[in-house]
Amino acid sequence: MRERLRQVRRISVRRILGFGAVLAIIVAASVSGFLVSNSNTDQVTDFGDFDNPNRVEVTAWITKIDTAGQAYSMTVTDVRPFGSLADDSGNFAKDATLFTNAVGNWRDPIKAGDSAPDVEQRMFMTGHVTNYPFDRYQSTMELHVIDGDGTELPTAVTVMNTDLFFQIDTAKATSSSGGTLIRLGIHRSAPTLVFAVFIMVLMLGLSAAAVAAAFYVLHWRRGLIFPACSMMAAILFALIPLRNAVPGSPPIGSIIDFGSFFIAEAIISISLITSVLLGFRHQLSIERTDTTESIDEPGEAHSQTPAAEADDPDTVVPA
Repeated sequence: MRERLRQVRRISVRRILGFGAVLAIIVAASVSGFLVSNSNTDQVTDFGDFDNPNRVEVTAWITKIDTAGQAYSMTVTDVRPFGSLADDSGNFAKDATLFTNAVGNWRDPIKAGDSAPDVEQRMFMTGHVTNYPFDRYQSTMELHVIDGDGTELPTAVTVMNTDLFFQIDTAKATSSSGGTLIRLGIHRSAPTLVFAVFIMVLMLGLSAAAVAAAFYVLHWRRGLIFPACSMMAAILFALIPLRNAVPGSPPIGSIIDFGSFFIAEAIISISLITSVLLGFRHQLSIERTDTTESIDEPGEAHSQTPAAEADDPDTVVPA
């Protein structure tokens, strides 16, 4: 008996250690994924003529990406001249103007001796938001700094992305008009993509659970099983807030809808309706059978009573 208890304890300890090792591996993989995603999201890339001592440095800070409006918000900040372009206080020695390819506020004059103000700008991008969560967008960012004489000044641009829901791939391009031209490739960040795909798989899994419940009710003709019908109804109405919980608020008609949401809603609705209608029919049949059996049982007992009395030797039959 003691030896058996020792074996059970050894098995329990091994299972606990194995479970702890698996859990540690899962946590380590998840944390490493977070670190990789964090390094890819908080991106800082440099473009332009940083080696030129007489240059203008510009920081382009991408703050918000609006997929529905096909645009992103950018703050042009920290515009600083260096070398012969700056005065003793570090400001522009001459009048200059900052030009970008933004929509609306594309021109920002800078007075000599003054520090350049921060400029909020809106940039266009192209892509299809209905491809969510696999949607991708393309855009270009072009910056020029022109002095008062109309001369193009050497520029060095630092691009920063702080929108945690997107990852931006940047590449330098050649501009025929001078300045700094940057191509942007915008797509969903890894956590956003993983979460959206998880929601898609979860909705399909819930629809499979509804099919299993409907099969249990209908295959064996169990009638109206209210717990199963209640579960399917709860899943049906829970899918809508579940779908709306995905980051980015994709419009109706996206890949997430045709790939999982519409399918899950249709399957669960059909399972629920058939379980109620056919289950109601089976329930009536079950109740009719129970009623018939309850009526037949007293009659059978009454018909068997005389025979039983005749077979009983102690029964006195009146003359």
